[in-house]
Amino acid sequence: MADPWTIASGVGALTSVAGAWAVYRGQTRQVDFELARTLHLDLTSGEVALARYVLVAFRREQRPYGPEVLAAYFTMLWCFERVLQGRRPMIRSPLDRVRRSSPVRFLDEALSMHVASWERNLPEIRNRLNEALAEAHGDQLRDRGLTAEFEALARALRSAGVMPSSAPVALPAEGDPASAP
Repeated sequence: MADPWTIASGVGALTSVAGAWAVYRGQTRQVDFELARTLHLDLTSGEVALARYVLVAFRREQRPYGPEVLAAYFTMLWCFERVLQGRRPMIRSPLDRVRRSSPVRFLDEALSMHVASWERNLPEIRNRLNEALAEAHGDQLRDRGLTAEFEALARALRSAGVMPSSAPVALPAEGDPASAP
């Protein structure tokens, strides 16, 4: 028979490990919720909110093409890239995607409307920018890496079930005749 002190030490060690794990998970959740709030705030305020305003005016033909429109376009795409890169480490297990109270779910639900709206407007804005760049500089957008990151974010939100599963509008590849005016 095992020594009672050995058993008590083993139980104490297991209890300590379980307690440490619970504290770690609690702190991790707290940090992840703060990251989710920060990413959402980045998307909905400051420079990114101004960029969205500029792009809406450009799309509605209330603002002509200029350097600020191009800067606004990349500001939006870079913000979505930051969101995607911030979201990825928050998914530590498949359950993190489906738990209603998870920070990932919180972020996904906060982003879904913004991503869906941008996804609808991106092709038109991108085409108008390509036309303006071709006319002004004989050039075109070089944004495939960033648009691919945005598309990855939209796919992630669809697979999480927080965005409609309608087929997104495919963007033409760089150099594709459809991407030039």
